[in-house]
Amino acid sequence: MKSLRLLLLFLVVAASAAGGEREESVFLFQNRRVTIEVPEKLGFASSKNERGIISVRLGHPKEKISLEIAFLPDPEGRFSTARNRKEFMNETFRDYLADSVEKAMQFEELDPKVGAGTYCIFTDSALVGRAALPRGEYRQTTTGLKAWPGVVAVFTLFSNDTTSREYRAVMAMLRDSVIEASAPAKR
Repeated sequence: MKSLRLLLLFLVVAASAAGGEREESVFLFQNRRVTIEVPEKLGFASSKNERGIISVRLGHPKEKISLEIAFLPDPEGRFSTARNRKEFMNETFRDYLADSVEKAMQFEELDPKVGAGTYCIFTDSALVGRAALPRGEYRQTTTGLKAWPGVVAVFTLFSNDTTSREYRAVMAMLRDSVIEASAPAKR
């Protein structure tokens, strides 16, 4: 785990030196390719775990945000409906509720260019009002799903607020990017 953090830190520093938005591609299962427009100053790393799940991590050199996306096959289109996305999120992310200010999931639709998506935001009650945060800890956790035919992207975004330029850029990336290279946009 420590070597993965060092790799991510290296990629973040290298990306911040380069500056500007850039496109990255990741090959998923069945030779499907996803493109991601990585926002300015964010580092990018991808990996494949022992079960074959492809993940992408984005991070900021000053730890303003941290994002992880895991791509899973969804051949039956289970996550094409808002109800199924919300049920999955309730099962998967309910542990965040115990320490959150919200105490209930408040689902919002992502409204992506391609496919469908749902997310919710949790605020860590222990970090509210604190000027200085422990290294690697964040006030907000935004969790969600973005689905399109045959694929679901499960994401977790850590941030210290939901109004910063970095947060807005990552949310825009999730809406407008993180799409299959050949997927048509909504009309």
